[in-house]
Amino acid sequence: MNICLLGLSGSGKTCYLYTACHVLSRGVSVKDHVISATSRSRQQQLRLNNGIEQMANNVWPQGSISTLTYPFDLKIDGKIIGQFTIYDYRGGALDGMADDDQDDANELFDTFEDSSCIVFLIDGDTVLEGLNPNDVATVHQNRISPQKRLRARNKINYIEALLQECNDRMNRNVPILLSITKSDIFTDSELQAGYKLLRELLPSVFSLYNDKIVGVSSVTLGENLQNNQGRLTGILRLNTSGNVHIPILFALLQEIDEDGSQFDNPDEARRLIRNLFTADKISFYRGGKPALLM
Repeated sequence: MNICLLGLSGSGKTCYLYTACHVLSRGVSVKDHVISATSRSRQQQLRLNNGIEQMANNVWPQGSISTLTYPFDLKIDGKIIGQFTIYDYRGGALDGMADDDQDDANELFDTFEDSSCIVFLIDGDTVLEGLNPNDVATVHQNRISPQKRLRARNKINYIEALLQECNDRMNRNVPILLSITKSDIFTDSELQAGYKLLRELLPSVFSLYNDKIVGVSSVTLGENLQNNQGRLTGILRLNTSGNVHIPILFALLQEIDEDGSQFDNPDEARRLIRNLFTADKISFYRGGKPALLM
């Protein structure tokens, strides 16, 4: 199975990938069991290790300059129960305007055909700047101008066009996970307003007429993480407290639900993953309406 990991330039996708893969390699505890995912490629494991070590040493890693594939084994209590691949696309392939960017975009859309889920990371700063003025906390009022609000909303609305093109090319409603990054910068009320903003600016994703499965979550890699001229500042947290495991496990659940035959003991995997999806970590929609996992 393939998981498409997408994000516009500056969404923090590369940092997210390194952190999430590190956390999943250590394993996530649930109901006296451990779910983990480890690389099947020695070369890619070295790349992932180097990336997270850079971050731990306060170096902001370079973003992806080409499409990379990361193959993994999915395990429960150390036993391999299935395999999956994460496609990591460079952000410029989605929102760049050069000829090379368009060529990469065509390649990107071609790889969607066999994908079981699209995980789209949306920059938390963009969401915060796109909020209605009445939804912004006093501490953040001075950072958001009308011009920034317009630009932020345009960036989010552009995601609508990208996801619509995905559906048109695939001729099916592939499940989507929208995850707001840098959730630590929001107040609770701002984050709720951010979820509402996504539903407002992505109407086809939440349409009543497409029966699409959509998950909405937020993640953070720590506290006050910033790229200060190539230096990572702030507090990096390499654990599950920031929900970094949720988007990838959401994608895996979609594949298990669609075709569990490629997994060993899919019922147990399904049960354990669903136990991680509490209401404070992820919300589900189907056909634009709130939904529950069955």
